[in-house]
Amino acid sequence: MRKYDSTKTRVVPVFDQLLNSDCTGTQWLEPLIRLGTRADVATVPKDFGALIPDHLPSWGQNECSLSPPLELLEWLVRNITKEQVAKSRDKGETLEKRKALACGDPKVLCEALCHLQKGKRGTIWYVLEGKTRPDAYLETDTLVLVVEGKRTDPPKNHTTWTQYRPQLIRHMDAAWEVAEGRVVLGLLLVEGTTVSPLSVPKKWLRDSERHLQHDQLASSLPHRSDQERKEIGAGILGAATWQRVCHEFSIGWPPYQDKE
Repeated sequence: MRKYDSTKTRVVPVFDQLLNSDCTGTQWLEPLIRLGTRADVATVPKDFGALIPDHLPSWGQNECSLSPPLELLEWLVRNITKEQVAKSRDKGETLEKRKALACGDPKVLCEALCHLQKGKRGTIWYVLEGKTRPDAYLETDTLVLVVEGKRTDPPKNHTTWTQYRPQLIRHMDAAWEVAEGRVVLGLLLVEGTTVSPLSVPKKWLRDSERHLQHDQLASSLPHRSDQERKEIGAGILGAATWQRVCHEFSIGWPPYQDKE
């Protein structure tokens, strides 16, 4: 149902208008971040700074593609299970290799690790998580902000090879690899209800709070140290509604007129 595509009807028109209104982001980036339900307790830099020079739109057709950490890919090949392989739709060599990994074949595991360490990626049997694409990716000299936008689509909190790995955490985990010491922040933007458009619906609040639980952070970031998990979790800004964003920045609602 393309008319409810969150990228087309929310992400692109909203972020296009924000960037066009001020290409430095100094007038809207901090206020946007402050809209998150956890912004008052999240770890944010004292100086938000301006968007990096010549910051291009990184949404819609220009979504930023972020690679998963090498440590995660290594953890996955070491911990793949027979049950996961059985539920997959793998065929041929991919199926046989992954079966061998799940059975603890040391030769196949060594082969997988060697390929990963050489940087070989793609749709290959030893790559158990692909690239992640935040709906919007914004960066300054002090921070990297990844945004996951939803409308009618439900949360996606797992991958084929991980039981619990929410999209927002995936984005933040991958952004951590390229942040180079900058603070990594993650914001969820969702559709408010007709009755209470500026308030985040309870289902999204519950889902966002779940990300922060110690056991859930451990499950979604198995390759990270406790300190790294704590720091990534501290960058979770919570959620805000698209209606609240449009209200805050005087963007007409709806930002995109659905076609009947």
